[in-house]
Amino acid sequence: MKWTESETIKLVEVYKTYECIWNISIPSYRNRPMRSAAYEEIVKYMAKENFGIAELKQKIKNLRCTYNQELGKIKKSKKSGSGLDDIYVPSIKWFALMDSFMKNVKGSGTTQDNMGNTESQVSR
Repeated sequence: MKWTESETIKLVEVYKTYECIWNISIPSYRNRPMRSAAYEEIVKYMAKENFGIAELKQKIKNLRCTYNQELGKIKKSKKSGSGLDDIYVPSIKWFALMDSFMKNVKGSGTTQDNMGNTESQVSR
């Protein structure tokens, strides 16, 4: 399913309002009924044909993956020893909006190995 830039921005804006599905540090994040209701409301709000909860979850996963890849590019450009003019700036239109709320999320950009150890993937 192809998304327009404006549809993606609309999704990121509404995603931001449902903190229970992206902020792992709040108690409501662990409230499955609340999270399910949030997904349903977002699907309704987006009003896209053939777009259900499964498609929404996949789209969110893709957005978060792209967001973290862009953070990695920024970090890599800062590490390379290049000047301030050479620091990578994402050209994705929704990046700044998503960064406005995701940058403060504890655990964003971290992975967990199969032994239960948390490793930082992106440090800001």
